[in-house]
Amino acid sequence: MKKSFNIPKSFIGFLIASLFFWLLINLSKEYTTEASFLVNYKNLELNKIMLNSPEENIIINIKGSGFKLITTRFSKKIITLDLKKLQKKLGENYFLLTKNHNAEIQKQLKSGIKLISIQKDSIQFKINQLNSKKVPIKANLNITFKKGFDLNTPLKITPDSILLSGTKKSLETINVIYTEKKDLINISESTTKKLNLVIPEKIRVKNNNATVSFDVDKFTEGEIEVPITIKNSPEKESINIFPKTVIITYKVGLKNFNRINTNSFDVSCDYKLTKKNNLTYLVPHLNVKTNLVSSVRMIPNKIDFLIHK
Repeated sequence: MKKSFNIPKSFIGFLIASLFFWLLINLSKEYTTEASFLVNYKNLELNKIMLNSPEENIIINIKGSGFKLITTRFSKKIITLDLKKLQKKLGENYFLLTKNHNAEIQKQLKSGIKLISIQKDSIQFKINQLNSKKVPIKANLNITFKKGFDLNTPLKITPDSILLSGTKKSLETINVIYTEKKDLINISESTTKKLNLVIPEKIRVKNNNATVSFDVDKFTEGEIEVPITIKNSPEKESINIFPKTVIITYKVGLKNFNRINTNSFDVSCDYKLTKKNNLTYLVPHLNVKTNLVSSVRMIPNKIDFLIHK
């Protein structure tokens, strides 16, 4: 016949309370232990580059109450070390004395945790001097416009260039930095976009973005009659041309339509070129003096002439 044991509930309550007070007393006491912290490094000079991968973790001895140590153990432990205190050994070799960072590390520990010591007395680095190179920034945009709309002015990139820092070898093949690729579809108004720059690996920059802006307008076709000038006319002879003007058609934004006039273009014929090529006509050459127009066409492309002695 099996015997059953009945444990009084008061006894269980007393046991739980005893364990609770025991834990409370012990966790209130101070202890010294070691803890591993991830290390971030900051403030490496812009004209220097790190060649090695320095210590990713450091072990430090800390002191605090059991409560504080438990919360530290289960929280994310990261320490940031300032590289302004780096000391040079020889050539590319540098070192950082951890004892010089005690105050810096103590500030980053949780309240109630005291730094006792750092187990590693120094951290070694390999650092090289960087070269600098200034290159232009170009936008990597795929722009499609709503029907009847187009760019009114060229793209503007701010800043238009960037200073790169890297080893001599890594900079040799870099002649331009592009923005991230961006598709802009069915655009019908002026646009400004802040875009990240595509920076090659092991290249350092102060700023990794640029602002691209452009003016958009509804475009219409314009037409204007422009007189022809003659270059290198024969001496003691006069040239009579037919016609004396050409018709120029062009696309222009509505905002700038009234700004286009005969002074926006220059049309000339070079008699010397006609004589050299034994032509029976003059070839009009169009010079566009403004960037406000596009899709420029000229009629006619041959000019008849007569020479009067």
